[in-house]
Amino acid sequence: MKIFGVQLLVILGVYLVLTFILTCFMMLKMYIVDFKANDKKKGKERRIELIREGRWMQMPLYTMEECAYNKHLSYVRITVFKNDKVKNGKCAIVLPGGGYAHTIKDAEGYAIAAHLNDMGITAIVLEYRAGLHCSDHAPMQDLARTVQYMFEHKDELEIDPTDYALVGFSAGGNLAGIFGSKLYGYEKYGVEKPGCLILGYPWTNINHWMDHPYWNIWDGLIGVWFSERGNLFMFGWTPTSEQRESLCVQNWIDDDFPKTYMFTGDDDIIVRSGSHTDVLAKAFKKHNIPYKYQQFYRVPHGIGIGKGTNAEGWLEEAVQYWKSDIEK
Repeated sequence: MKIFGVQLLVILGVYLVLTFILTCFMMLKMYIVDFKANDKKKGKERRIELIREGRWMQMPLYTMEECAYNKHLSYVRITVFKNDKVKNGKCAIVLPGGGYAHTIKDAEGYAIAAHLNDMGITAIVLEYRAGLHCSDHAPMQDLARTVQYMFEHKDELEIDPTDYALVGFSAGGNLAGIFGSKLYGYEKYGVEKPGCLILGYPWTNINHWMDHPYWNIWDGLIGVWFSERGNLFMFGWTPTSEQRESLCVQNWIDDDFPKTYMFTGDDDIIVRSGSHTDVLAKAFKKHNIPYKYQQFYRVPHGIGIGKGTNAEGWLEEAVQYWKSDIEK
């Protein structure tokens, strides 16, 4: 019996060491692939071009009076990338990820907006409240205010804001998904419903991901870290069960949820598809929500536009899916 116990400990030790090495390798691979795939250079070049033409629009979302009342509001800003091709065309609001700890605006904001401009779409990048500036559903409030701004300034922006799209990545995908619901989203804030959600590796099942098996314990620990960190920034040290549930998108999908395009990669160890997008797809099927779900081989988390990966071209496909009903 003692020998069996020793053998079991050896097997467990080998498992922990090998899975740790594998996890480190996958994390390193993610950063290497992301560096090449995000195409931040294009976003930078587009910003420079708009500045040179005198068309650069970046501003606080809230008034000085509102910021004086709540200093955290002063950290919220929007950046408008007006397209050069289509006047009074469609508009998308881009929501970078960052686990509600920060917003990855260069890779999942400006670069995406630049590519949307190439397709004749005006894009508004929202830097919502995150980290120490975040609070109970604050990012959802910021998004609602952005939608209001978009409709109130449609003539100035030269857009048609109806059937707008939300383009969200990781935690930004969670934000977009929650906003697509009635209870915690557009209807709660009295703004127009999105015409389509476009979700890149969305972090949607924040508090029930352990309902699905993880063969690699280190994957599970990464999930614990991101889940609890997101809840902490959003709700503080002692979130209620109701608050936690409010961030699980699949809970709030009804028969009137917006059509959705989403993609993920099988090398994503931050947001596993089996615990997030697969769960969301089941909820869509249950409520007969139109959706398109792409899973790309050898693609990690955080690729943004996905340049040079198997996911390259996903944004064009998503925009075509968004416009398919609009242009009929």
